[in-house]
Amino acid sequence: MDDIAVDYTSTGYLDKHLGILIHEYGAEIDAKIVKAVVTRHLAFNLFDTELLPLHSTVLFRQLRHLELTCKSYSEILMLPYLEQIKGLKISDGSIPEHSLNRGLPLTDTLQWLELKFVSFSWMLGRTFKALREFRVIVPPHEPESHSRHEGLQVDLPACTILQLDDHSMNYLCFLSCSNVQILRWYQAILQTFDLEAFNSLCDFLFNLSCLQNIYISVPQGLGIDSLIEFVFCEASEHGLWREIESVAVEIEFMSVPEASDFIDQTVEHQPRYEERWESFTVTKEEWTVIFRSSM
Repeated sequence: MDDIAVDYTSTGYLDKHLGILIHEYGAEIDAKIVKAVVTRHLAFNLFDTELLPLHSTVLFRQLRHLELTCKSYSEILMLPYLEQIKGLKISDGSIPEHSLNRGLPLTDTLQWLELKFVSFSWMLGRTFKALREFRVIVPPHEPESHSRHEGLQVDLPACTILQLDDHSMNYLCFLSCSNVQILRWYQAILQTFDLEAFNSLCDFLFNLSCLQNIYISVPQGLGIDSLIEFVFCEASEHGLWREIESVAVEIEFMSVPEASDFIDQTVEHQPRYEERWESFTVTKEEWTVIFRSSM
């Protein structure tokens, strides 16, 4: 903090500087920052925006896993300083979009990323070479859409596990992850399932030729007839998912009778689905209907 040369790799640094562990508010903040110098796993509940501008590469050189929980309006400015980060979880907050001419070291090292209520627009136009697992939970409904990001994608060549929670299907075009093997899609919020949205979903799935396992959970009314037809029938007819091992689609209805009626409507189409899979089952658990298939 005072431009003093510090051996940040030495875990004994804090033992030699016990005076920093006093109880005044400002000193407590400094103590947390010094601990960040030597820790590998750090979790911050950043409800005070004064804690956010940590602009120092040296603070994070040993850090491997970082979890941030912020206020929705808090600006997170530390990403360019994360050199060796492997796991990152951010809940709420705003991440600025840095110029694509400015490199972000974490694009080479990050292996696991979860964004909750945070836009991934800062990732557009960049390649995350080591990212194997990516989870997006309810991104905001503005920055990714549309014109100023047209043609840009998040390139995830190493990603094998992708989870999308309440993710707008119109944003799928911004993700390039053709090597995904496991796809989990949870949709609790009922959104407009128009033709454009469905085409976006189909185009996205067509590019996932390495898929092995798919799990989809959606509410009643989300174009479920078209979704079931595509997932269990049309995809096979087009030779999609050559590596597929199992598919599950769970649909939650408003009532038990509605779930029963839907199963009755599906019975006439079931032989078409069964002939394309070694195993195909439809089960009902109260107001939830679950389709399962495997090869």
